[in-house]
Amino acid sequence: MTDQMTDAEDEISLKELLQKAGDWWSYLKTQWWKIAMVGFIGGVIGFVYASMQPVTYTAKTTFVVEEGKSSSSGLGGLASLAGQFGVDMGGGSGGGLLSGDNILLYFKSPSLAREVLLTQYDSSSNQSVADIYASVYHLREGWEQNEKIGKAHFPPTGLSKSYTRLQDSLLQKMIEGIIKTQFTVGKTDKKAGFIDVTATMQDESLAKVYCERIVKLAVEKYVGIKTQRQKATVDKLQVRVDSIANLLRQKTVSGASLQTSSSTMDINPLYRTGTAVAVETTVRDKTMLATIFASVTQNLEMAKFTLSQETPVIQIVDVPIFPLNKEKKSRLKTAINFSLACSLVLVLFLIAKRVSHSILD
Repeated sequence: MTDQMTDAEDEISLKELLQKAGDWWSYLKTQWWKIAMVGFIGGVIGFVYASMQPVTYTAKTTFVVEEGKSSSSGLGGLASLAGQFGVDMGGGSGGGLLSGDNILLYFKSPSLAREVLLTQYDSSSNQSVADIYASVYHLREGWEQNEKIGKAHFPPTGLSKSYTRLQDSLLQKMIEGIIKTQFTVGKTDKKAGFIDVTATMQDESLAKVYCERIVKLAVEKYVGIKTQRQKATVDKLQVRVDSIANLLRQKTVSGASLQTSSSTMDINPLYRTGTAVAVETTVRDKTMLATIFASVTQNLEMAKFTLSQETPVIQIVDVPIFPLNKEKKSRLKTAINFSLACSLVLVLFLIAKRVSHSILD
């Protein structure tokens, strides 16, 4: 008996649900003209909005990074020998600032974007990339209308190395906009080493220049940071090799001069003894310097080999080529989306209004 009552209640509930859905559908059909009108207005707004959106151009550079190979396994004895001369032979990357995916974050560094913006745009003008950016995005009009800003220019770093507080503030605003909405960097595939760098801007040349320069600058700094320690080792060893070679050259000249003097016909025994001692001392010093020179030179060559092994190889796969990919919002799609969105909002409003009236009544 209880089961029959439960089934009846479920049946009644389902019937009521269907009936209410039919009531709502009938009610919305009576409001069709309102929904259609709001949808039409939304479509017009979407069409106008899409028409007002500027054309953008996307420049993309693709490159792959091959990390340097660690050479620590085969250089243990050599590193120990170099340590006797106060030289660190390194022994591999071992991580660091730009290891792994850190290079992706480095590309979005504000300091890197600032360096690019303050480079000279082209050889025919003294304008920087920041000046061109401000002109393309009509920032100057707003600055000139602001009494606190007025006219603002950004000379390239080659022409000016100091910037005012106002210039720095405006540069920060530009950098924030670029990093958030106009610049992206990421891997094409997580398992692959290919990295895509894209710049989307309203000017075709500006997008290409910014994309190419930030890749070039980041690659140079990346390689420099990855090889900084080992390069310092090579430079230190090179200085020592040059210094020892100079001393060895001096001893060679001095020894040759003393041997020439000893072969003269001076029969004074006192002079002959002094010359012989000097020659012997010079030969001893020369032999010692030659031994040290050979050892340090060997260390230098191995340090250079280690540097070449640890230097990452960056291969540019694709570069931006004119004409760039042109993007423009579709007026039809935008109009349809706006129309559907506005119609849905009105439907929800009408439902909420009717529910509130039924509760109050």
